[in-house]
Amino acid sequence: MDTLLISLFAVAGVFGIAASFVWALRIPRYIESHGERPVCVLWNGAGLRDYKTARRIAKRLGRKPRFLVWYERLVIASWAFVLAALFAMLIGEIAGSR
Repeated sequence: MDTLLISLFAVAGVFGIAASFVWALRIPRYIESHGERPVCVLWNGAGLRDYKTARRIAKRLGRKPRFLVWYERLVIASWAFVLAALFAMLIGEIAGSR
């Protein structure tokens, strides 16, 4: 069971790092190119705040850039693996208590 949990959290981390790379390399530049200012990287919610700004710009322009789609998918996949790991821990605790 420990190997499963470590694997699930590791994969979640890989997807989270990939989402961070997409955010750091593309989203702030996209926001700046459309005349708005991205959030400082040191702020905790910078990724989410910049994503919302980029999404608002894309909606205003009527098209969604490919990197926004990738960012969404990577973040969702990361959270899905975290939830799967937590669910596996819960199942392990229930099964171990019997």
